[in-house]
Amino acid sequence: MQDEARAILRQFEQGEPIVSEDGRRTAAAWDHGSPTAVIAHAYGLWVHEMAAARPGGGDRLEEVVRGLFPDSDGNRFAGTADDAVLLTRGLLGDFDAGAEADAKGLGTLYNLAALLHAAVLRSQLSGPDLEELLARAEAEYAGTLASGERARAQVRDGHVGPWDVTEVENSAVEGGQIDLGALRVPVVPGIEIRPEGIDAQGQGEDAHGVTLRVGGSHLQLQLFSAPEGGLWDWSLGELAAKVAARGGEVQEVTGQLGTEIRSTIPVGESGSASVAVRFVGCDGPGWMLRGVLTGPGADSDILQEQVR
Repeated sequence: MQDEARAILRQFEQGEPIVSEDGRRTAAAWDHGSPTAVIAHAYGLWVHEMAAARPGGGDRLEEVVRGLFPDSDGNRFAGTADDAVLLTRGLLGDFDAGAEADAKGLGTLYNLAALLHAAVLRSQLSGPDLEELLARAEAEYAGTLASGERARAQVRDGHVGPWDVTEVENSAVEGGQIDLGALRVPVVPGIEIRPEGIDAQGQGEDAHGVTLRVGGSHLQLQLFSAPEGGLWDWSLGELAAKVAARGGEVQEVTGQLGTEIRSTIPVGESGSASVAVRFVGCDGPGWMLRGVLTGPGADSDILQEQVR
């Protein structure tokens, strides 16, 4: 991929047409290793390192990106400096900025090549320096794919959910929804709901989640306020440590809902028996939703459709 990415940059330097390898916007190339992904990741590495090297104070990322536009004519990027900042924030993990950049059609291979080309000129990178940057980008992106980190972004791109109410134009769902206040749960045939922290008479002030019995499994959902950047990645380590402290076995895997933890936890006084427990989670705008699954769906590679 590194050699293909370098060839694309040469095409750009020579003014030849630049088209994404699959003819679609860059977003289509994020779930596999591709020259587009290598170019984007190389540019992201450059921006991150340049921003980190600047003195503290101010928006260092924005300063670095705007530094690629030294005059009113800008560079060959097909947009404004504001657009370049927006796209860069999206590339570096800002979900809202990424969605806005995608809606504006900024995430093209041409634009990514333009930004990396401008970065090369700005830093006066030699040929070997650029080769090293592309090689590092390819290796790191391959590691990202292997770790499952990209799966989290795929969950948040509107194909799977869960969604924030601000992310959908129409909150109606086929079959209807059950409104639980902070949570709206799609109606699934045979679903049973048990609030956590509230008794059958509706008494109690410690409502901290809801357990859904569906498809023979129990899924406990809890919603947490989360800072920018999210909590799920941090929670993975915290959950794994708690399971291990109870003598359980832990495996971190990439599932249909992104990075998750599958575990077996000893139960009973003797601890001779064990139960499968599966932890899934998702970061959203200002929140993290965590699911704890027990029952038949907890130890299967494929989630039951009703549970998913």
